[in-house]
Amino acid sequence: MSTLRYLSARHLAYWLAAASLWAGFALVAPGCAPLDNAAPRCGDSQRLGLVAQSVPTASYVPCVVSLPVGWSSRVAVVRNGETQFSLLSDRAEGHAVQVRLTRWCSARKAVPVAARVPGVRSYLHLASIDPRYAGTAYDEFSGGCVTYSFDFERGPHIALVQEFQAAVSLVPRHELALRLRDQLGLELGP
Repeated sequence: MSTLRYLSARHLAYWLAAASLWAGFALVAPGCAPLDNAAPRCGDSQRLGLVAQSVPTASYVPCVVSLPVGWSSRVAVVRNGETQFSLLSDRAEGHAVQVRLTRWCSARKAVPVAARVPGVRSYLHLASIDPRYAGTAYDEFSGGCVTYSFDFERGPHIALVQEFQAAVSLVPRHELALRLRDQLGLELGP
């Protein structure tokens, strides 16, 4: 019978970072880690554990299900209070989609849109529709918020928005906690 250990956010982050050195990504500075120049994948429990601990109140964690053809992910940075990563399409002229998890965000100027997952309130704020389609999408939930800042040329913008929305998903924190317990014998701290 394995013993479950409860680790604080700091200890879990250090443990996962140390374990992940073996897997090819390194801790840069205390409280700040790049994730192998890539956005966290939904199936990678270790990396998602780091993301979850960056905003320990968040009931959901953003991750990449899969990247569509022509998309790549940029450096992901996990720090105390936030996680950021960017996605870039070969059809977006160097304008990456910036994805950011924080404790809260202000969607006051945004309009409600269909929720991406149950338990989440989704919003959209368009800063421009012509000559560029630019703005911010929001997913608000208990204890956290994910923002998606985008800036696309008109024309391919509809497909690009659909592609990045399909690429990024939200994993429930309780589901991640179960995975960490089953796979690593760790309890995800609050």
